Amino acid sequence: MKIVCSWCRQEGKEEIVGEKAPLDDVRETHGICVTHRREVQVRWQESSCAASGAGRGFGMSSLLFRWSGLFKTTRKIVL
Repeated sequence: MKIVCSWCRQEGKEEIVGEKAPLDDVRETHGICVTHRREVQVRWQESSCAASGAGRGFGMSSLLFRWSGLFKTTRKIVL
């Protein structure tokens, strides 16, 4: 299976991140490239700092809950 980055595809860039088993399967699965993963991490860090300093009632657990789906996705690619 080919692993493609949805963000790269949307931007019109080269979208293939890699391949995973079964290699003879022609279907695609989605992941995130290193560049977009870093961008997401920066946004996550900025939003967690802004929320903790702004006093809007959002704690770290709330931010982690909101970003957990994306974080888990990026983690799977690394493993």
